[in-house]
Amino acid sequence: MKKVLCAIFAAALSFGLNAQSQPLSLSIQDAVDLALKNNVQIKQSQIQLDAAKRSKKNSWNSASPSLTASGGLSKTNKNFNENYSAYVQGSVNVTLSTNLYTDIKNAALKYQAGQLSYEAACRSVEMKVRNAFYNLLYQADNINLQKTNAETARQTYETNRRKYGQGAISQLDVLSSQVNYETQLPALQSAQISYDADLAAFKQTLGIDQDAQIDLAGSLDAFSDLQGVSVEGIETRSLELLALEKNLEIARNSLLANRFSAYGPTISAGWNYRPTWSNTTSGMNETGGLSLSVTLPLDGFLPWSKKADAVSAAKDTIANYELQIADKKTSLTVSAQSGVKKIEQSISAIQTLKSSVSLAEQSYRMTQEAYNRGSRNWTELLNARTSLEKARLNLKQQAYNLASSILTLENTLGVPFGTLISAQNAPAQGE
Repeated sequence: MKKVLCAIFAAALSFGLNAQSQPLSLSIQDAVDLALKNNVQIKQSQIQLDAAKRSKKNSWNSASPSLTASGGLSKTNKNFNENYSAYVQGSVNVTLSTNLYTDIKNAALKYQAGQLSYEAACRSVEMKVRNAFYNLLYQADNINLQKTNAETARQTYETNRRKYGQGAISQLDVLSSQVNYETQLPALQSAQISYDADLAAFKQTLGIDQDAQIDLAGSLDAFSDLQGVSVEGIETRSLELLALEKNLEIARNSLLANRFSAYGPTISAGWNYRPTWSNTTSGMNETGGLSLSVTLPLDGFLPWSKKADAVSAAKDTIANYELQIADKKTSLTVSAQSGVKKIEQSISAIQTLKSSVSLAEQSYRMTQEAYNRGSRNWTELLNARTSLEKARLNLKQQAYNLASSILTLENTLGVPFGTLISAQNAPAQGE
């Protein structure tokens, strides 16, 4: 029985270890979902949003009554054991001002601004994840090319060594091929270091452990088939513009608050009750009463007063935000036009690079046929293969540039990522 249990335990342990060693396969949407759930920046933004929501919920508390209770006992030094006085006291006070309205509205506006800020944080992280995902795919292709180049240089060096041993080439040719091979290794190492660093930053953005093994399930090839994008008829929603407009609302409410502070009345009401007991009087002596007061500030009518200056400063803030909004609208139009042109340029470059890949494929195929006939040597065949791989890598680099440009334009316009790619040209989520 013990042997059976040990065998089961060993099998379970082995299965667990194998499960842990399996890399986590991530599509681009999987990566986005992980980041939206675990990213520190989003969690911090959520804390700020919760605080703004709490302030909005309790924004009326300036009108909440102030309650106090107290009590006391006193004795005189003369006839210490005989003379005494004791009391208890309770009071309720409330102050109402015209600023109550602006305080409540300000809390509501700041909560709305917090919602925009949280949405902007989520979009920023999503764009960062998507861009990093495509960049890692490109870097992985680049590493494969560097490995191919290094292997080609190594095989050329080995071939030249054999030829030199047979007396077919000079020692200079051997040394040249050796130098070429050894110079390929630092480039490969540099590419690997860059990939590892970017992968570590990617994991941090996703909020996963650095020791986690991940496998990026995707390809840049789908962007090579994109024919074009159009922003016609797309309803834009720039979060930067919405944030400025919300700040303008807050500034206008601040102007109203400053005017209320400069000119608005304040009403105060209070009620006090204080019963007192003393050995020198019979029974309980009750004191207290109700008080009402109205205060009307006059400083606002003096143009040199602080309150009048505060009103003028609030007006300046409004004018500043109005200028920023007008400038941002122009900037968005220019950025959108520039983004479309950049995308069109990338698409045109991709078409040219596709032709280069076709020519490189044809050259490699012809070199291979010539090698089979004996009219081309092994080194020439390897060089033709390297040229083909480099042409393919240049195409993928341009595809990555196109993907990055599309993400930038979508982020500028504030539309969901993927909006600018038509259904037939859009890469699948796992690609």
